[in-house]
Amino acid sequence: MLYKVGVYGSAVKEKDTVIAKAKALGQALGRRQDIIIINGACTGLPYIASYEAAKAGREVWGFSPELDLENQKRFTPNEDISIYTKLVYVPKDFLFAGNPMARKKYRNVISTASCDAGIIISGRWGTMNEFTNLFDMGKVIGVLTGTGGIADELELLNQKVHKPGKAIVYFSRDPKELVKLVIGEVEKRKSANKINREKLLRDLEIVRSFKGKNKISLSQFIIEDRQRH
Repeated sequence: MLYKVGVYGSAVKEKDTVIAKAKALGQALGRRQDIIIINGACTGLPYIASYEAAKAGREVWGFSPELDLENQKRFTPNEDISIYTKLVYVPKDFLFAGNPMARKKYRNVISTASCDAGIIISGRWGTMNEFTNLFDMGKVIGVLTGTGGIADELELLNQKVHKPGKAIVYFSRDPKELVKLVIGEVEKRKSANKINREKLLRDLEIVRSFKGKNKISLSQFIIEDRQRH
């Protein structure tokens, strides 16, 4: 099973120490053969991390705020877009296709909805938007602290405005540890979902076995189901 992990963060030039952490994050992700990297098809830290993962043979899917390949090349003229296994564009019939900021927010929603987990590194308001998307969608989130920007503000902010939900947020200064925590949680969730699906299928088979043979009340079925489990 392949897990989709998004990398979200600053798209502008950062300090060498932060760039080094982005590379280390990409290398840690690259060592995992069970993941696909998702990013916003942008410049900066997400691209740097994705590039390192791609060098290790990982698939990278870019969710672009542009409408086609020609515009993507203009958007990131200095980046090697050959790292992308897949590029997903904003539909040309999108209601606000002529509004670049609206396209970016569309991109943010689609990319965060497509991943099992997201990792935040540095970043500003756009990255904050991606974090809130991940949180509201109940995703697994990793925040690489010590990278500046919104990443270093989220732990305190999460305590102040935290709301109950399915999302779980890990904070770490160590890229390797963060990847381990995030993927470990995704694996637990996938395993639990598989068990639940298998139980549902068993229950459906049991219900079918009664069809046309014995009429049974719902309450009686629940009692017998509890006895079986």
